[in-house]
Amino acid sequence: MLRNYRLLTLGLAVALLTSPARAGELSKYVPEDTEVYSVINVRQILGSALLKNFGGVDTIKGFMQMSAEVTQALKDLGLDPLKDVDKIVSTQPGSGEQDKGLAIIQGRFDLDKFRDTATKAAKDNKDVVKIQKVKDGQGGEHTIYEVVLAEALPGVPGNLALFVGFANKNTILVGRSKDYLVTGLKVKDESKVTLKNKTFREMIEKLDDKQSISMVMVTEGLLKNPQLDNVPQQVKDIVGKVQTASFGLTVTDGFKLEIAVGAKNAEDAKTLKEAAENGIDLAKVGIRVLQNPQLDPVVKFLGTFKISARDKIASVKAEVTGEELNKLIQGA
Repeated sequence: MLRNYRLLTLGLAVALLTSPARAGELSKYVPEDTEVYSVINVRQILGSALLKNFGGVDTIKGFMQMSAEVTQALKDLGLDPLKDVDKIVSTQPGSGEQDKGLAIIQGRFDLDKFRDTATKAAKDNKDVVKIQKVKDGQGGEHTIYEVVLAEALPGVPGNLALFVGFANKNTILVGRSKDYLVTGLKVKDESKVTLKNKTFREMIEKLDDKQSISMVMVTEGLLKNPQLDNVPQQVKDIVGKVQTASFGLTVTDGFKLEIAVGAKNAEDAKTLKEAAENGIDLAKVGIRVLQNPQLDPVVKFLGTFKISARDKIASVKAEVTGEELNKLIQGA
């Protein structure tokens, strides 16, 4: 029945939305054309003092328990997102093509329960869940599951589908493209994992594994992204000066934000610094115009931003300790 399939997809969706290699280690499942790479360190976030102090874990539990379907789906899959999911790595080529890229979910999974649930869903709803076999590159094969979201979830347009595969009991791969998923699943020698862009690989290897959320990207192909077609030319000019970008957010009892962009030259880095300063000032003015006292902490937070430019790198840093965060909130 359709409900069985919904249970499967809801369970996977919860895992993805709440998303044991270090952040700087290149997973062997990363596609070689990756130029946008992000990591959600689920385990670090859930263990942070900030989330505990503000009851974040209980809030997440309550949200999941609001839906009987979600609760049953997690039970069928033998999955507790708050305990079983460690990290979610998302990859995409620089072109921004929506049907490319791969999500790599790391944790501990009961593959037998996942397979049983998927097999039952495929039997009851052949138009929704389809099971296929693909070669693993070493004489064996992998089972992959095509999940047609448009058939299962109301309001999903077209023939939107996800392809899901289990690399092992600690790794689930999810992709919009069957080819990307199959390539990711094929057995590879980790020492021979390559990326077409060597500079980008170096950026990944420099990521801080203690960050809660991190992202690096090569921006050379960003302007080719159709999503920027309607963006003002002034914004495109700024984006055109950026060659690489990195983002990091670390959650403790407070939080620390770090953003760095690599420009073509020192002059462009200076221009990017000035654009960031103007953007922060404009945000402050916009918030003050609203005359909403509850937004005062946001203005104070923006006041902690430190913007600088050195050589070809422009950076933005901000840090709020737990004590300072409490003062900001109490002062609202």
